[in-house]
Amino acid sequence: MNNLMKPISTAKSLAPGTIIRRIGNNKDQQGSFLKYDAKNNMILANIIDMETGSLVASEGVLKPQPADKLYYYASSFSSNPASDKALKVVKSWPLYKKHGDLQDKIINFVRITYVPEQIIDMSKRDCLQSLFVPIQQKFRIGRFTENRGSERVCNDIFMLWLESINIGKHLTYLAQVTKEKGQLPIFYSAGAKTHEETANLIQNEIFTFEPNLGGHIKYADFKNGTRHFIVDAGSKYMGVGSKTPLAVSKMVAGALKKLYPDFDFTPLKGRGAIGE
Repeated sequence: MNNLMKPISTAKSLAPGTIIRRIGNNKDQQGSFLKYDAKNNMILANIIDMETGSLVASEGVLKPQPADKLYYYASSFSSNPASDKALKVVKSWPLYKKHGDLQDKIINFVRITYVPEQIIDMSKRDCLQSLFVPIQQKFRIGRFTENRGSERVCNDIFMLWLESINIGKHLTYLAQVTKEKGQLPIFYSAGAKTHEETANLIQNEIFTFEPNLGGHIKYADFKNGTRHFIVDAGSKYMGVGSKTPLAVSKMVAGALKKLYPDFDFTPLKGRGAIGE
């Protein structure tokens, strides 16, 4: 494995998706490179603690210390003959077989978090927990399953949408947001489908609920180590579209911040999140 790890030089231009390894200061972490921020710090996805074999964060800023050593892996799933062999290890895992609804997401997570040789090496050394534990943590399955109400399940799935959307892209959403004390907000999305299509899909879910508003959420930027979204409540199907007042969007942004405190949300009136 060590021959795949190459030191990162100041002249090295990193492509998005490159697996980065940081070793030093009693830390051994790796993650998938997304981009550099304004201060030239690396933004990484799916940060794994390689010592404990656990998921540290779905996204974060890597701020190297002077004693740290940084490497990149000269390998990836995109063009590696070992990819099929590595994915076969994942697909033979009982929890993968059990969760048919998550299989595509699990494979995508593996492809952007590890390199094929790592998985094959873990299999040979009988330490696949370093692969399977982060997957369980990410998707809250196996021994990381929680006894969650249907509202919590819905909101956790919505968080996966927020984590996976690319900068400049938007989601349509439907939500149940009220001013009643103790009422948990509920958000649902099916990507960029229309609000009508989204409403029909809710009826087939285990967490069927009655939305009272809808709108758009756009991933605007990554700033200060945080995903920043702009949000409106301008659904024409379930609202007044471009005439939606800012106060409604502020209520939605407040509910989103309550559910997802690690993200930032800026409310816009009308259909402002999609520029209308």
